[in-house]
Amino acid sequence: MQFQRTKTYRYLRLLIHRGIKWLSARISQRNYQILVAIAIGIVAGLAAVVLKLSVATVRGWMQGNDPTHGKVGFVFFPIIGILLTRLYLRYGLRRPLDMGSAGLIYAISRKKVNLPSFETFAHLISSSLTVGFGGSVGLEAPIVRTGSAIGSNLARMLRVGRKRQTLFLACGAAAGLAAIFNSPVAGMIFAFEILITDIGLPAFIPLLISSATGAVVARYFYYEQLFYLPTHGWTIETIPFFILAGIFCGFYSTYLIRSIPAFDGWIKSIQRPWVKLLTGGLALGLLIFLMPPLFGEGYETINQFFQGNFSDVLENSLFYRFAEDNVWVIIVFAVVILLAKSAATSFTIALGGNGGIFAPSMFAGGTLGFVLAASFNQLGFIQLPVADFVAVCMAGILSGVIKAPLTGIFLIAEITGGYSLFVPLMIVSATSYFVTFYFEPQSIFTRTLYAKGIWAPSHEKDKVILQNMSLLPLVESNFSVLNPKQTLGEFVQIIAQSKRNLFPVVDDEEEFLGIILLDDVREVMFQPQLYEEILVADLFHQPPAILQYDDPMEKVMALFEEHQAWNLPVVKEGKYLGFISKSTILGHYRELLQERSVSM
Repeated sequence: MQFQRTKTYRYLRLLIHRGIKWLSARISQRNYQILVAIAIGIVAGLAAVVLKLSVATVRGWMQGNDPTHGKVGFVFFPIIGILLTRLYLRYGLRRPLDMGSAGLIYAISRKKVNLPSFETFAHLISSSLTVGFGGSVGLEAPIVRTGSAIGSNLARMLRVGRKRQTLFLACGAAAGLAAIFNSPVAGMIFAFEILITDIGLPAFIPLLISSATGAVVARYFYYEQLFYLPTHGWTIETIPFFILAGIFCGFYSTYLIRSIPAFDGWIKSIQRPWVKLLTGGLALGLLIFLMPPLFGEGYETINQFFQGNFSDVLENSLFYRFAEDNVWVIIVFAVVILLAKSAATSFTIALGGNGGIFAPSMFAGGTLGFVLAASFNQLGFIQLPVADFVAVCMAGILSGVIKAPLTGIFLIAEITGGYSLFVPLMIVSATSYFVTFYFEPQSIFTRTLYAKGIWAPSHEKDKVILQNMSLLPLVESNFSVLNPKQTLGEFVQIIAQSKRNLFPVVDDEEEFLGIILLDDVREVMFQPQLYEEILVADLFHQPPAILQYDDPMEKVMALFEEHQAWNLPVVKEGKYLGFISKSTILGHYRELLQERSVSM
């Protein structure tokens, strides 16, 4: 039976490849890319539908009708979802799953675009468990990873080149984001701003078509208007307050970028897995019990802000009865939520949940917009439209946190229908971006990668090229190796046969000890009476620096410049591997620069 299935599978693959070959021979490459982009959009759109339906199903039976008291279930539901996610990954998938967008950005920057086939479904299952049970994260990272895997694996099946495979991967990511938010333009812009920043305009049409297809498919099978924004446009008098809102968004974005890794590090510092799960799970559950808006993506809370039902924000909270006629209570409650959101998101991810940062950023932005507008209104200085500030601050936080202002502007405009707010959206997003950039130049996706020296933005061309260079392939090993027990006479014989003026010294266990330069022995090598008296151990010294085999190239070049060296030894766990020369690095750098110039 198994043999018959394998034979049928191979026959289907053969038919597919023949069909693809026949089709590609009869249409232009441009039309071929468009057809593939449509196919990717359809599959990614269906994946988004499955994900949204799964989350809605899991969450549906947990919603109650009595908003006047706290729900004890909020303490346990999130940790149950995270535990189910971990059990699925360990016993169902039985392999590690790379979560979040940072790993995807790094893979694309390193041109490693062959994503595992199991990512086409694993993120859907794991994230529906995490978010459905109330994990304080969003669905956009899982669907972006799913769409990327769909595009990458389809490209691999079509046997296209790496550059086109990267494009199809981005098409899948754009289609997934467009489908989950019903925002085709934002999906396309996200791919340009975040994923494939060094691919030119020829990618525009496939990305746009894939995004539009994904959005249409998702809308047809599962239409969901996330937000309902009542707005009548903006006035000149509100511009200074929009600028002020942008500044606050910048400061809060910086807080998110710094606090989420800090909370994540605290959870991961707990060594025992069950202690970690219990501590983080109870902390997450307690936060959600005290502040129910932290449950799940939080979109219900944003809609309550939009509709002006501010007291409903405290539904299922212990503080519900205090907010009926007191807006200041709601404002204080919202401020506490803003401070706690990063902890809830960090705990969800650090404990093993699968989710993204878009929804937390949008939730925090909407809450911040409410706090600012409602506070000014309560003080009586001016009456600001709360719904408008909720919308523009959502874009402001997105722009600051993910460093993609165009994505933030178009995403919020599309999902809220607030096209009349384009000018305030641009003002708040740009202001937030520049304020955040002053404190944190990297996005929350790339901050850790950049700090480790394994990623750089495309506009830093030198760093990008250095990121694509690996140290190990450039190591030269054709050096004459010395043992510290050898005599000067034996060393002189080795010098006579060597074409190098640099000699590594290694012990019997291959541990690197030091180096000897030809200049170090020039005075004694012509004194035969010393050949048996002087040992290599008496002559070697330490090099200016020692490189580890996995050191990033940026660090390697910094050491070369710091010590004005031309050759440095490379070791692995103390074992000698060889030497790397500055001229070899510069030569390889020029080759990569030429390749990059041609591909652009």
